Amino acid sequence: MEEEKLRDRLLELSKKEAVLNYKMYELFNENRTLAIKLAGYIAENRMLGGKWSDEEAINVMDKYLKAGRKEEHHPKDVHQ
Repeated sequence: MEEEKLRDRLLELSKKEAVLNYKMYELFNENRTLAIKLAGYIAENRMLGGKWSDEEAINVMDKYLKAGRKEEHHPKDVHQ
């Protein structure tokens, strides 16, 4: 009986984990989209003669725009 309860609890926790993983995936994609938009706004600002530099925002953009890439792959940085 105890074993059956543990299996049920494990199944319940596995379902919750799957839901949380999906939500994290959705949030990551939303954040990536926002990072792309931010990069576009920065580029537009620079085209118009503005000077923009914010280390924290650059780190956030790098986190989402470079995620999943191989270390040896170095595309042109959007914040240069």
